[in-house]
Amino acid sequence: MKNYPWIDEKISSIDLSNLSHAMIIEGQEGVGKNQICQYLINGLLSEKNSQNLIKNNSHPDLFCINSETLISYFQRVDKDKLRNKTKKIPVGFIREAIDFIMLKPGLSKNKILFIDGAENLTISSQNALLKTLEEPPQNTYIIIQSNRFKCLNQTIYSRCQLIHFNNLLQDELYSWAEDILQNKNDKSVIPAYMTPKKVSQLIEDGSFEDLKVLSIHLNSLFNKGVDGKVISDIIDLNIDFNEKLNYIIDFALSISKEGTSDIHPVRLSDFIQELSNFRENLFEINSLNQKYTLNHLLLKIPC
Repeated sequence: MKNYPWIDEKISSIDLSNLSHAMIIEGQEGVGKNQICQYLINGLLSEKNSQNLIKNNSHPDLFCINSETLISYFQRVDKDKLRNKTKKIPVGFIREAIDFIMLKPGLSKNKILFIDGAENLTISSQNALLKTLEEPPQNTYIIIQSNRFKCLNQTIYSRCQLIHFNNLLQDELYSWAEDILQNKNDKSVIPAYMTPKKVSQLIEDGSFEDLKVLSIHLNSLFNKGVDGKVISDIIDLNIDFNEKLNYIIDFALSISKEGTSDIHPVRLSDFIQELSNFRENLFEINSLNQKYTLNHLLLKIPC
């Protein structure tokens, strides 16, 4: 995959010959942080055939902690955790990783511990990792990727080089999207909350067309009034319920901010607040008829 422009800029500033022993790559999920992580890993493990070994997660000098290896860990040591689908990274897994990087390299001159999704580290895991960060083995690099800002022990940050990504502005997202969309005007369909990774996925699998249809239907409902046929068409779109809800809220916020709707601002604001409250309380609903719920919510669009 071609790097995003903001990733290229970060990579160009990295000197592989003068790296900190530990790095935190931190920012919003879906902005391409893993591309930097892969650049660092490939650069530090640069021997012949290393890239294929890295790709297959079989390089003898690389220990990866990610969603896949976490499942493998729980299959070995705690199947109850696996059944509960926990995302937390336990201290036992970190101790295994530390034991690994204490060994001498087998193929490369360097050893790497890569932690993907470090926001899921438990307090005990962070404490165990901190001890190694304070006295790292020679020729060892610890690469930590986090999807949340400042979510780790502050002392961990003090021991690491930080590569930080601010959330993309919508203008930045639009500028990037113009280069990958067949029609540049379609960039207006992209909601403010959507990440470049998600946009790319939608374009690749053809789902972006459904998003365009959803935008057209919502434009009709908010400007021409409630229409049962249009609501039915929205319900039938092959888009996840939560994604539809998020998009409807973002669409309403957008027209409210731009002042492009004839709906009274107070009534529009009340509708947005009602939708937002519903979204916040979704986790408390045990069973939900999504089609009925979506129909009920859309019928409440103010005239």
